[in-house]
Amino acid sequence: MPRRLVVPEQLKGSPFRGTAVVASGLLTRRQLASQAYVRIASDLYVVRGDERSDDVRRAALHLLAGDRAVVSGLTAAWLHGAWKPAPGQLVPLELTRPVRAPGTRVQGVGRRRLTLRGSPDLPAPGYGLSELDDDVVEIGGLAVTSQLRTCFDLMRQRELVEAVAVADQFAYRCGMPLHLLAAYCDDRRRWPHVRAARVAVSLAVPGARSPGETRLRMVLVLSGYPEPFVNVDVVDERGGHVATPDLLLWTRRWVAFEYDGAYHDEGEQPDLDRDRGNDITTDLDVPTLHYVDKHVRYGRAGILRSVAKLSDCPPARPLDDRDFSRWVRGGGRRF
Repeated sequence: MPRRLVVPEQLKGSPFRGTAVVASGLLTRRQLASQAYVRIASDLYVVRGDERSDDVRRAALHLLAGDRAVVSGLTAAWLHGAWKPAPGQLVPLELTRPVRAPGTRVQGVGRRRLTLRGSPDLPAPGYGLSELDDDVVEIGGLAVTSQLRTCFDLMRQRELVEAVAVADQFAYRCGMPLHLLAAYCDDRRRWPHVRAARVAVSLAVPGARSPGETRLRMVLVLSGYPEPFVNVDVVDERGGHVATPDLLLWTRRWVAFEYDGAYHDEGEQPDLDRDRGNDITTDLDVPTLHYVDKHVRYGRAGILRSVAKLSDCPPARPLDDRDFSRWVRGGGRRF
């Protein structure tokens, strides 16, 4: 029977440098290469199972960042509270370095170097508005791209609808003023891939609670329907609250929409969803349409057919499938 590997207590619950623990004699190279440990970046390891801990991921960022690296991309969005990974996925460890910072890229987790105002490579203010001057802020002792810069970078990596989803989430979860984001994009209008980002900001709203809601809303808006109300309270004739549908569209009549994300299959949520839809239909005579991700991804034509029948109003223009692409430049993750 093979010997069971005993994990040293001091290695549990925090990341560690493989070369350091081998040099100290705490582990041998063979032990480090066993199934008991997971390599999460170059020379950075954790005890298996700890890689899913948010605290361990933050500690790993401190070890990887050093003096000049800046947390960016989806990792920065996570630290700002604008994004969290899907169930079963890990928080990525994305870092960059200012263009003029010395040293090599961060091994294993690096992104391309970025021009970052407020960092040593560009210390002077550039755009006249204090909210737009600094691209780097501090969160928990880490240098992190600001909310505006993080949102801007993530939008430029994505096609139109996904860029709108990014802006919506920063507006809803972080309270980012969309007029500042528009000004930020306008000041950088000559940067690569900024045109779609500027259009996306004009389509963004602060009330969308999930990227799925945004994608469903864009099916309506980009096909020419009026901008729907987003997560507004619906009341009856006596002023009593009936429901808060995800989207509420008015053409020649009202139509309500619900986007059922992954959590809608859990616990009592399916029953609550059905009750809410039934209340809107029975109390207000407003039909409610329910959609999930596969409808928005593959069945947009079916959505529009149903809306046209219920509203007695056909779409004004065809959708461009390219706008709904979820491809991410640079191989990054979906938002």
